[in-house]
Amino acid sequence: MRKIFVKKGIELTDRETHEINTAKAREFKVPTISKEQKEKALFFLLEEGERILALGELVPIEPIKFNDETFSVLGIGGIVANEKRKGYGREIMTAIKTYLKTHDKTGVGSCALKNKGFYEKCGLGVNCSSLKRFVYRKEGKKIINDSDDCVIYQDGSDGFIEKILALPGKEVALARPFDW
Repeated sequence: MRKIFVKKGIELTDRETHEINTAKAREFKVPTISKEQKEKALFFLLEEGERILALGELVPIEPIKFNDETFSVLGIGGIVANEKRKGYGREIMTAIKTYLKTHDKTGVGSCALKNKGFYEKCGLGVNCSSLKRFVYRKEGKKIINDSDDCVIYQDGSDGFIEKILALPGKEVALARPFDW
């Protein structure tokens, strides 16, 4: 029987950590779960028995500054279905979306243009013209994500996404790189 578990990174078993690391390395070519993720991220695991079928995470990316306001936002990331076209990814996204709505949080992430339809079918907003507006400064240097990826989102009552879409010429200042 399939079941979704929501766990803080520090609650993950060694087996779960290994399976997550393997899936993320295969899908995204990224290193293992960082210490920060272990301490702060919330992992969504669709499991059947001892097997992870799909996973995703929410990572705090606060503060975000936009138009003289500060926002507390969760980064949507690491969405992986270990078997494609079985609805497992949709189950994870539904759980993430439900979590965001229940906790009245805004969630933001990015996706490749080829995956845009998947996130739209899951009920998330998708905007393919705003990613370059999300900037991070390191040692005074502005770092811009210059990929052709889209922004995926679930807006909370803070209206963060609505506000940035209403002012398309303004930058969104991130406290950390857009790497979730």
